[in-house]
Amino acid sequence: MDNKILNMLQLNGRASYREIARELGVSEGTVRSRANRLQREGILTIAAIADPFKLGYSVMVFILIKVQVGKRQSVIDELTPWEEITYISSCTGRADLYVQLVCRDHDHLWQILTDRLPAVDGITDAETFQEIKMHKVSYVYPTFNGGGTVGLQA
Repeated sequence: MDNKILNMLQLNGRASYREIARELGVSEGTVRSRANRLQREGILTIAAIADPFKLGYSVMVFILIKVQVGKRQSVIDELTPWEEITYISSCTGRADLYVQLVCRDHDHLWQILTDRLPAVDGITDAETFQEIKMHKVSYVYPTFNGGGTVGLQA
């Protein structure tokens, strides 16, 4: 049941508990209590995702960052408050951090790449890629074992 509720909310975060309950053949209270529990447990967050290009940002990039051993957390702590950064994750492979950011224009990106990023202590290398067109943006995660998500109640 939790997985079905999650799936429906991933497809339409504005769906009412009443609509979901009707679709699943359960009471609205059941859906509400399960959704509230999923939120409390940090499994579910309902958010509005805006299109950055329609908000006036003309440049979206991601940067693969290498950091000095032992400096990862301090670099993360320094970058996280930057309003241009929309996503940071630690990774393995040729980089230590994956950072996604939006910029008003190329001058804004230039300022970040030449002034602000080099001022962050611990960064040893940064490789920047510009996204020119998004072909798929999805926050719907596949289910495991033919329908059940690991760790969720049936």
